Amino acid sequence: MLTIRNVEILKAIVEEFIESAEPVGSKTLVQKYHLPYSSATIRNDMAALEEMGFLEKTHTSSGRVPSANGYRYYVEHLLETKVEDSVKHEMQVLFQDRSRSLNEIVQKSCEMLSELTQLTSVVLGPDSPYEALQQITMVPLTSSTVTVIIVTDKGHVENKTFSLNKGLSMEDIQACVGVMNDLLIGTPIDQVATKLEIDVRPILAGRIKEHEQLFNAFLDAFMKFACNNVYFSGKDKTMYSPEFNDVNKLRRLVSAFENSQMWQALSPIDEDEGVTLKIGTDLPVGLTNDVSVITATFKTTGSRKGRISVIGPTRMPYEKVVSLVEYVSKNIEEIFEEEGRHKR
Repeated sequence: MLTIRNVEILKAIVEEFIESAEPVGSKTLVQKYHLPYSSATIRNDMAALEEMGFLEKTHTSSGRVPSANGYRYYVEHLLETKVEDSVKHEMQVLFQDRSRSLNEIVQKSCEMLSELTQLTSVVLGPDSPYEALQQITMVPLTSSTVTVIIVTDKGHVENKTFSLNKGLSMEDIQACVGVMNDLLIGTPIDQVATKLEIDVRPILAGRIKEHEQLFNAFLDAFMKFACNNVYFSGKDKTMYSPEFNDVNKLRRLVSAFENSQMWQALSPIDEDEGVTLKIGTDLPVGLTNDVSVITATFKTTGSRKGRISVIGPTRMPYEKVVSLVEYVSKNIEEIFEEEGRHKR
């Protein structure tokens, strides 16, 4: 149980470290934050906070830095969320622009969020488990090229164009499409790759000589559904943070940006959970412990939902980021609700 004094000291340390990126000592807290306690008292409380797991002591300084639990406590109990009126006005211009499609508004919101926070933002569209394969159609373009159109029950489309190289005929592609329509229609998009491997591949191997080429091409097309609903903005902004001067940490971060499945794993369990913070060990394997992710969920249509997140160092300005993520997600949800009412 933290005392009022513990909370004051923890809050000051978190805010000072966010600003300076330097370990915080008792002298700074007395001089800069004018805490009405002696340096000795503050040092004792800092030691207690460290023992409770809210602070950590670095090897290079006598000062302390917030731990993951310290940041989490700060976000959950000490934040005062507020978006400046000038920022609200700027974003409302976007939200009220009916010349843009819903997808454009969501992507532009992601870009603005990245600019306002100077961090990386990512939007995940509606979850693929809510979509199922509806139809695969083959359309000949020329005597040597054909486009295959893949459509989901939610109207999402992916095209794949094939050149009829040596060993591959129009009949081969037609046969492949026929097998997939027989076996895959109605399959949730996130399960298609597995069924391709288990159910479709053996049949193609028995009917089509160049089956491996076709199989890989279709697999790539289906995988794009999972990637296309992940939109990043400002990847470079997080990379320039001092925390990622370490080449190995930077390499892991860059690799994480390319892994759409990792961002799907960051979804809040409950759509009514509001803004969530994932930090350190909360994050999927592959992300460095120096990263925090602030996420909010927004409803789109029916039971479908999307998510918008900001990714940055654990030393990010949480008050600003949480306020903006919450504000943006609520406005996006309102736009989808309004669009739904107009369609009814």
